[in-house]
Amino acid sequence: MVDGSEPRYRSGKLCYVEIPAADVGASAEFYQRAFGWKIRRRGDGAVAFDDTVGEVSGTFVLGRPVAGEPGLVIYVMVARADAALDAVRAAGGEVVRPVDPGAAEVFAWIRDPAGNVLGVYQQPGLAEAEAPASAGRSMTEGSPVPEHLHTVTPRLVVRDARAAIEFYQAAFGAEPRGEPFAGPGGTVVHAEIQLGDSVVYLTDQGDNGGEAIAPASAGGRVTAIMVLTVPDVDPLWARAVAAGCEVIHPLADQFYGEREGRLRDPFGHQWMLGSHIEDVDRAELDRRMQAWAQE
Repeated sequence: MVDGSEPRYRSGKLCYVEIPAADVGASAEFYQRAFGWKIRRRGDGAVAFDDTVGEVSGTFVLGRPVAGEPGLVIYVMVARADAALDAVRAAGGEVVRPVDPGAAEVFAWIRDPAGNVLGVYQQPGLAEAEAPASAGRSMTEGSPVPEHLHTVTPRLVVRDARAAIEFYQAAFGAEPRGEPFAGPGGTVVHAEIQLGDSVVYLTDQGDNGGEAIAPASAGGRVTAIMVLTVPDVDPLWARAVAAGCEVIHPLADQFYGEREGRLRDPFGHQWMLGSHIEDVDRAELDRRMQAWAQE
């Protein structure tokens, strides 16, 4: 590994990777969750990715046989192989060759949701090198911040938290985190779901030192809108609508570079679903804003 803060260009550099996919959105989400790759859209609309240091890019392609048997194996560098394999499993992948504790090099093979086999390689010294940058986000023993949380975590108040968990599984592919914690009367005091790399808390409405009510008990009014950003919004939008979400604003390409729309779930909460489709500089954004205001 050569140190350097800028991408290096030279003949012979590994520069682009095409990954076969059965579902582009699912593959993009897997690599984003498992390895932190940046997902974006190319100028032609294809879903593409950049690795975590901007050195190697690529795209996901349909209609191509997957690399299901190890032949040419592409390795993803990681700081800790055990943590990387846990992330792979959590993101929907499979470990097909675990780490050999007796080997001189620490590596493993994984299979992504489409069936491609790749490797993960634990770079010696990388965990120590990355420790200062990640200290605020990871949780070591005695740390007051749980590893799975970001700085801000929304808590949704609903009339039936258990039903909400089931609905968010069907609509958004949410994964429950553990069992809900209920009070003496069965009211859910705390529950957690995982959406991509983010956690959302759920609680049944009640008065726990300060009244909190669900939108359904407030005439449908909300004071916050949940924003859910994914690599390819169209399949998720269709899934959410089919599950029972009400369309408030239809899904459409927006002048500010997002493809998004807004939904209301059966519990009264509003969700803005979107994907980033275009980088728009400030001058162009101002021009489009003026044109939009005159429509």
